[in-house]
Amino acid sequence: METQLKEKDEFVKEFNLAEILNDHSIDAIIAIDKSYRVIAWNKTAVTIYGIPKNKAIGKSVFQLIKSLEEDSETVNAINHALSGSNSFVPASKLYQHRKHRENHFISLKDKDSNIIGVMNIVHDVAHRIKAEQQLQHLNEELQKKMRQLKLTSDELASFTYITSNKIKEPMRQIYTGVEHLIQVEASRLSDSGKASFRRMQSSLNRMDLLLDDVLSLAQISILEKPQTKVDLSVLIKEVSNHVKKISDKKANIVVEEICVITGHKNYLYLLFYNLLENAVKFNENEVTEIKVSCKTITLNEIGQQLIEPQYYCVTITDNGIGFDAADSERIFLMFEKLHPPGKYKGSGTGLAIARKIMEAHNGFIRAESNGNVSSFHCYFPVEEEK
Repeated sequence: METQLKEKDEFVKEFNLAEILNDHSIDAIIAIDKSYRVIAWNKTAVTIYGIPKNKAIGKSVFQLIKSLEEDSETVNAINHALSGSNSFVPASKLYQHRKHRENHFISLKDKDSNIIGVMNIVHDVAHRIKAEQQLQHLNEELQKKMRQLKLTSDELASFTYITSNKIKEPMRQIYTGVEHLIQVEASRLSDSGKASFRRMQSSLNRMDLLLDDVLSLAQISILEKPQTKVDLSVLIKEVSNHVKKISDKKANIVVEEICVITGHKNYLYLLFYNLLENAVKFNENEVTEIKVSCKTITLNEIGQQLIEPQYYCVTITDNGIGFDAADSERIFLMFEKLHPPGKYKGSGTGLAIARKIMEAHNGFIRAESNGNVSSFHCYFPVEEEK
């Protein structure tokens, strides 16, 4: 018995020496013996609990901290520490002593590794809880704004779809009416009058194509998360065959091995149709040479901050007329045309649609030109295997 008391006294002396250092801690540091009596109580503990050190030492911790005995989680943690297992108890608004404080319970051992008490480190997390609450509030506000934005976007897309369709119907009637006039009243119309009606029909056709492009953009804006596996090698070969078939220019399109991604097949078809059709359209050579290739790249190769660590880079390169490097972003703007009106057919929405489709697939598109060699790079995130 005397030996145990002597060892305990020596431990208390050593602990009192360590407590000088603990008094400078921002955490409350409390130590209790196996009878739950306080043997150390630093200055931060005095501040938190409002009990002077000389009145705390030797008292039961249950007597000093009100409602502690009712807190079974903390009592169990203390007992676990007394049995040799360190424990942690998070902050809880259920108990006043834990409202903004988390507790660590660490077994105290003598030189022979006998457990003689428990050290309790009380860390004030009020600032963290406040920050978490603010963050939660901001997240809730952000979610609310996102829901409102999605609702507005959906409503706008629906409005565009309905309005465009309602405009297209009277346009078709006008076109048909003009055609009827030309056929029925042909003998009464001068050549100049007929030409005017044909120009009117041509304008109606351009408006119809423009509305189709606007509808495409509206529909892309409300795409749901893509779920279908799409082999881009197969898809792009289908697109290239279609482009060569409808074009009045000769085109040689080489498609290398491309990746498989998860996406919307119809819109991916439209994406590559726009890119390949542009490569043929904006080309003054006797034969249009197009190459489609793919490689996997990492973030540091792209040179910008992105979410995914790896991307498939699908590149379409052609020998067309090219463009000024300063216009590499401008060409993706809606209705933007770099050439004089009438020189090349189109509404100026093809590349805007391409960018929208890439964004809908969590990717992005870039363009570059070096002389008469133009390249469009489509970046699709590499999916992790599950």
